[in-house]
Amino acid sequence: MAISAAGIGSGLDVEGLITSLMSLEQRPLVQLQAKESSFQAKLSAYGQLKASLATLQSSASALTKTAKFSATTATVADPTILSATSGASATAGNYTIKVNNLATTQRTATSATNEFVPAAGDLTVTFGSIINGGFVPDGNTPATVNFAGGTLEDLRDAINDSDVGVSASVINNGTAKQLVLTSASTGADQAFSLSGSVGLNYLPTDTTTASDPVYGVQAAGNASLEVDGIAVSRSKNVIDDVIDGVTLNLKSAPSAATTLTIADDKSGAKSAIEGFVTSFNNLVATIKSLTAYDAEKDTAATLTGDATTRSVQNQLRDLLTTSISGLPGATRLGEIGITLTSTGTLSIDSEKLQAALNDPTEDVGSLFAGTDSVDGLAKRVSDRIDSFLDADGLISSRTDGINSSLKFLSKQEDAFNLRLEKIEARYRAQFTALDTLIASMNQTSTFLTQQLANLPTIQSSSN
Repeated sequence: MAISAAGIGSGLDVEGLITSLMSLEQRPLVQLQAKESSFQAKLSAYGQLKASLATLQSSASALTKTAKFSATTATVADPTILSATSGASATAGNYTIKVNNLATTQRTATSATNEFVPAAGDLTVTFGSIINGGFVPDGNTPATVNFAGGTLEDLRDAINDSDVGVSASVINNGTAKQLVLTSASTGADQAFSLSGSVGLNYLPTDTTTASDPVYGVQAAGNASLEVDGIAVSRSKNVIDDVIDGVTLNLKSAPSAATTLTIADDKSGAKSAIEGFVTSFNNLVATIKSLTAYDAEKDTAATLTGDATTRSVQNQLRDLLTTSISGLPGATRLGEIGITLTSTGTLSIDSEKLQAALNDPTEDVGSLFAGTDSVDGLAKRVSDRIDSFLDADGLISSRTDGINSSLKFLSKQEDAFNLRLEKIEARYRAQFTALDTLIASMNQTSTFLTQQLANLPTIQSSSN
């Protein structure tokens, strides 16, 4: 079988020649790819810029609510009696609180000595209150459980599946299994009676003992407490309507009282402001990195000289250094200890900032969160960043243009690659033909040389 390959017949380095020629032909493609890489690098740089702006916006958004600047803390001297939380509307001060009783649920059980055997039938649960020693239904329709019959456990499950306002459990006391029914909610108005053909009949006013068929384990009752000597009664142990802005969580009812202290808390506001400053400084560092120029190496960063990035930086810097008219207190950052440095970053005088937060006349909350008629600095920054990041914003418009250029370059590259394939095919065809021609000529030359070598030698004779 004959073996053929380009260059074998002629001795020409056909592959080397084609590679060299194609290297020259590919120069425009390399330039297109360099442009594409440049655009991709800019997209990546804008991505970093957008991420830093989004972080700054998040930090600004945390300062748009005035409640951030009027936060309070609640401290209880004896946390075993109660715990407390306070909001922005709470007033600083001290309160003496004595818990007399916790709010309770009604708990009723079957006999502790003779195990109850339920009958098939209905169990009706009626809720109400104990008034003047009598049980008064609350006027709502009583809830009914339809029981098909079975064990105490079957009755328990039927009650729990029926959503009648009480939960059921079975407890084995060692002598008998007891069915225990507990109201779903605490409070004196959550007392309940039992009736029906199942065999459970009970009024919460009944005087009972543990040996009775059904007896009272615990009565439904309200929480009873005294706040600065004022008697208070509530149906729950979590109480949020006694002291404005304060939620009390009652835990126990000892004989002694405890003290609740409400104090202003500026730590959250200060941390949020510090976070805002840090986010801005990180943005400045990101922009500096993306726009840097190394004079010694004569190399530029991806966005060196970029007008969009410069506009973003200048607009935000102007916002942070301009006074806001119409505010009741401080109107610019410099008044509360935050200044712009020569490097473009923000610097905080921590003591001055704390003093401003503690001074009501400075009204730092309005500076950041604004008033009903004036937008604060935080909202202005957030809105300006929106104008950068929105679909039709400054940065999006720039990146949309870059993406359009990348699509155009991609089409050019595809077309050029097709052209290169055709050029390479033409070169190969031409060199193959040349290779064949030279090989043929070499064969002819060899044949002629052999023939000439076989001719008789002509000798001259001397006379």
